Amino acid sequence: MWYDSRMKRGSPKSPSSRQSHVLGVRKFAAITAVEGLRLSPEGKKRLAATKADKLTPDQRRAEVIRAYSGRKGR
Repeated sequence: MWYDSRMKRGSPKSPSSRQSHVLGVRKFAAITAVEGLRLSPEGKKRLAATKADKLTPDQRRAEVIRAYSGRKGR
């Protein structure tokens, strides 16, 4: 591979130095609507339950993982 010494060499960022961003409900809903994605009736029920129970973000993630951990395909 040819390398021009005038070119800057980028150093790969380590996973811990990357910033993450969490989408809010409205932005996520807008993106999924554009993509044509819809919640199933089961998903809507689960979402309503997590809101009603006022679960923390970690608890919500655990609930989603629990709901989909046993599935083999769609």
